[in-house]
Amino acid sequence: MIRRIAANLVILSEKERYVNHVVELQGSRIVRHYPLTGEQARTEWLTGTLLIEQGQAYHLVRLADGTQHKRPL
Repeated sequence: MIRRIAANLVILSEKERYVNHVVELQGSRIVRHYPLTGEQARTEWLTGTLLIEQGQAYHLVRLADGTQHKRPL
C-alpha cells in the first residue's frame, strides 16, 4: 500500500529541497515525489519538514524548547 505525505518542505539531499511537495512511500521506501498542486485524496499533511536520509523518511519536529527531533515515518 502506498502512503502519500505532503509537507511544507521536503529535503531529498543538500541540493534538492522542495516547497509544498508530496512524497509517496511503500513501506519505508520512497517510490515517487512531486509538487503539491492541489488537494489530493488520501494525502497526509505534515506541517514542517520531511527529511529523506539514506532512503529513509523522517518528519523533523521542533519542540517548544527549541530542540529538533527526527521522527521516522
